[in-house]
Amino acid sequence: MVSKYQFQIKNLTECQKLAELLASWLTPNTFLLLEGELGVGKTTFTQLIAKNLGIKEKITSPTFNILQRYQIKDDYYLNHFDFFRLGANNDLEVFQELTIDNLNIIEWGEKNPHFWQEKKYLLINLSRENNSETRKVVINIFFFLSPSQKKKLLRFFD
Repeated sequence: MVSKYQFQIKNLTECQKLAELLASWLTPNTFLLLEGELGVGKTTFTQLIAKNLGIKEKITSPTFNILQRYQIKDDYYLNHFDFFRLGANNDLEVFQELTIDNLNIIEWGEKNPHFWQEKKYLLINLSRENNSETRKVVINIFFFLSPSQKKKLLRFFD
């Protein structure tokens, strides 16, 4: 079942509100995929999600080392992947075990869909609106949303 939502975010405050809402849905064994051009805000969105999960460490893009891990309380980790420098045929099997029972955020996940396609995931595409600060946000949710979760998301758009 796929739920699709599309809207605009006009500023960082709105982006923070969206991150707060989605962070409550991001549980272990969930993948959040962030797509969009360079500089559109994928790492910034990851930073906001991490803040909402109680992570105090500075979140940086793992472009050169592929993965950064951050502990969430004592329970599990946020795995922050960046596949920008990878090709479609890169073998990422070494990372698969790290995704189990952890939350996984992947920037440029479209470069290696075999890594996450069979999992529970949200796909967020970010794009600039007319070279402004406004972002077009398209969210595809590939897992069940409860009626109250749907209501909260729809309320976000008002």
